[in-house]
Amino acid sequence: MDFFEAQDRAKRNTGKLVFLYLLAVIGIIVSIYVISLLIITWQFGSFGNGLWSPVWLTIVTIAVMFTILIGTLIRVNQLRKGGSAVAELLGGRRVDPSTTDTDERRLMNIVEEMSIASGMSVPDVFVLDDEKNINAFAAGFHTTDAAIGVTRGALEQLNRDEMQGVIAHEFSHIFNGDMKFNIRLIGVLNGILLIHVMGMVIMRSMAYSGGGRSRKSSKDGGGNAALVIILVGLSLVVVGYIGMLFGRMIQSAISRQREYLADAAAVQYTRNPDGLAGALAKIGSKKKGAEIRDGHAMEMSHLFFASSYHSFFDRLYSTHPPIEKRIRAINPSMDLADEKRKQKIRDKFAKDHVAGASTEKPEASVPAPGIGGHAALTPEVILGAIGTLGQNHIRRAETMLDEIPQPLRTAAHEALPAEALIYAMIIVSGEQTELPAWFEDEAGKGLPRETKRLIPILQNGDRSWFLPLADMAHGSLRGMTRDQYSGFRSVIRRLALESETENLFAFAINKIVERKLENVFSANKSPSIRHHNLKTLGREMSVLISALAKLSGEKKHAAWDAGIEPIKKVAPDSLKLLDDSDCRLDDLDKALDELAATANPVKKFILSSVIHTVMADKEITIEEKELIRAISEAIDCPIPINAMAAA
Repeated sequence: MDFFEAQDRAKRNTGKLVFLYLLAVIGIIVSIYVISLLIITWQFGSFGNGLWSPVWLTIVTIAVMFTILIGTLIRVNQLRKGGSAVAELLGGRRVDPSTTDTDERRLMNIVEEMSIASGMSVPDVFVLDDEKNINAFAAGFHTTDAAIGVTRGALEQLNRDEMQGVIAHEFSHIFNGDMKFNIRLIGVLNGILLIHVMGMVIMRSMAYSGGGRSRKSSKDGGGNAALVIILVGLSLVVVGYIGMLFGRMIQSAISRQREYLADAAAVQYTRNPDGLAGALAKIGSKKKGAEIRDGHAMEMSHLFFASSYHSFFDRLYSTHPPIEKRIRAINPSMDLADEKRKQKIRDKFAKDHVAGASTEKPEASVPAPGIGGHAALTPEVILGAIGTLGQNHIRRAETMLDEIPQPLRTAAHEALPAEALIYAMIIVSGEQTELPAWFEDEAGKGLPRETKRLIPILQNGDRSWFLPLADMAHGSLRGMTRDQYSGFRSVIRRLALESETENLFAFAINKIVERKLENVFSANKSPSIRHHNLKTLGREMSVLISALAKLSGEKKHAAWDAGIEPIKKVAPDSLKLLDDSDCRLDDLDKALDELAATANPVKKFILSSVIHTVMADKEITIEEKELIRAISEAIDCPIPINAMAAA
C-alpha cells in the first residue's frame, strides 16, 4: 500500500466511524426513551399509547443529540492545536530539542533521524513523566502539527533498537493518515461518554445532599421526587455504559488492524524485527505493562502503541491485538513466556542491585551506505518512497547527522539560533557572504551576530545539509511568539527577493515554513479539496512542468516531454510549455497554492509528472532536489530527501 492509498484508506475509515457512531447514538436514544417512559408511567400512570410516543421520542432525540454535540465540540475545541494539545491533556512535558539528558537525547536523535529520512519536519516530542509503564503515541491533524509522546517507562526501559522500533511504528501512523482520524475519534467518544458523566454528576449531587431527603413530608411528594432524580441519574449512568461499550467497539473496529499494519511498516522501515518485538515482549512480560494511569487513558486508548486501558470488554473489544499475536507476526521465533522469565530475572537483579544494569545495548557502528547493491534510481523508485521510510534512508540520516558540525546542530535546537540558521542558509545559498544593510533593523537584536557566526560554517559545509537542518529547526521555531513569527516571515521573503538570481533554496524554505508553521501561528488551515482531476488545472500544471523543465537548460523540451508522458491520458487540453518569463518562482508559488487543493489521486499524478520531468536527464541536482521538496511540501506529500539520490 503506497502513501496515497494509505491516506485514502484513512478517509474511508471515516465512513465506518460514522456508521458505528450512529448505532451508538440510536442505542442511547432508544435506551433513554424507554427508561424515561417507564419512570413517567410509574409516576403518573399510563403515558400515551403504551411505550410509543412520537412527541416524547422527538424530545429525547433532540436532548441526546444536543448533549452529544456539546461534548464533542468541547473536546474538539480542546484539541484544536493538534498533537501537542493531546500530549498536554495526557500530562506530557515537551522535550527541549537541545536537551542534554541522556535518555531524552537518545529519543530526540531517533526522532530526528526518522524525520530527516522521511522528509518530514521534526515533530514535537513529549514525555509522560508520571507514567512508569511502556507506551507511546502519535497525535495531530497533519504532519505539520504532529506530536510524538513516550512514557517515562519507555524512555528508561527500552534500549535504542526497541525505541527505534516503537518510534517507527508511530511514524507509520503519521504517514498512513491515522492521526487525524484518531483525534476526531476522541471528540466523538467524548460526546457519547458525556451521558455517563451527567449521570455520575446527578448521583454524586444527590449523595452530597443527604440522599435527596426533602424537608417536605413524603405526603407532599418530596420522597418520590428524590427517588425519581436518583433513578434518572442511575439510568444515565447505565445508558452511559452503553456509550462506553459502543466507544470500545468503535475503537476496536478501527484500531486493531491498523496496529498490525503499523507493526509491519515499522519492521520494513528499520529492517530489525527484534527491536519492535523486544519492546512488545517487555510490555507483555507484565500483566498491565502498557497501562496509562491518566484519567483520559480510556478515551485515548486507540492512540497508543499498546492498550493503555483495561476493562471487562477487553476480550471482545480490545483496542489492540494481543501482544502474543503481534510478536508472532513480527518475529515467530520469539517466545513470550521465555521473555517473561528473563524479565523476572532482570527485575530481581534490579531489586538486589540498586544501581542495576543498563538495558541499553551498545550501539553497533553502521557503515555509511554506498551506491552499490541498490536498484537504479528511477522516477518510480522516488515516487514509491513518498510518505515512507527505508533502512537505507535511516542510515543515511544517521550518517548525515554525524557529518553536520555540532555548532549547526546546536543552533537548530535553540529558538534564536534556529532563526539565525535559516537566515544564514538563505544568504549562503544565494551566493552572498555579507548581511544586507537593512538586516539588523529588520531581524532584531542578537540575530545579526548569530547569523554572521553561522555563515562561514555553512560556506565550508555541504549544501545537502541545508534542508535537513531546516527540518530540525522547525521544532525550535514553533516556540516563537506570533509577533516573532511575523517578523521572521518578513525577513525570509525580503532575503529571497533581494537575491541576485532566483534562489531555489529560499523558495523551498518559504514553502516549507508556510506549510509547517502557518497552522501554528495563524488561522489558515489546509485548503479544502477543489480538484478531483487535472482537467481544471491547465494553467497551474503548465507553470509547474515548465518551471522544472527550464532547469534542464538546452534539454528543456525533452524534460517537458518526459513530464507529460505519465499524465498524457488525464492531462488538460490547455497544457503547454511556457516561456521562461511566464514560469518564474512567483508564478510557481501561485500555482502550488492551487495545486494543494487537489485529491490524493491527483497529487500522485502531479508528483509523477514532477519527478519524470526532473529525471529526464538521468540526474538530480541539489537545486532540483530543493525545488521538488518545496513542491512536495506545498501539496502535503513528504518526499525523503535521501530518496532523490543513489541509495
